[in-house]
Amino acid sequence: MESCASGASEDADRSDSGAEDADEALAAIHERGAEIRDREVETALAKLDARGDCSAAERAAVERLADRLVARLLSSPERSLRAAADDGEHDPETVETALSLFGD
Repeated sequence: MESCASGASEDADRSDSGAEDADEALAAIHERGAEIRDREVETALAKLDARGDCSAAERAAVERLADRLVARLLSSPERSLRAAADDGEHDPETVETALSLFGD
């Protein structure tokens, strides 16, 4: 027969596992976002440099724009994953969906 303390421990383990899954998914999503951002910034700056009219301020503006776009695009899946983990719900489907949409 299982005690209440044992059941509570299992719930905590599931909650921790869900948080870990969400954290791992978020790390993968952010890494993928950074890879895309870096590649696209490099492409854009190379094109601007080829024209010979890209100042340091413009380069910085392109990089800031890319950072903001990635942050805005990833904020929704990040909120969803964090909310699922904070609610103590271990929802592998949410993690898998977020990874399929925003991960590798």
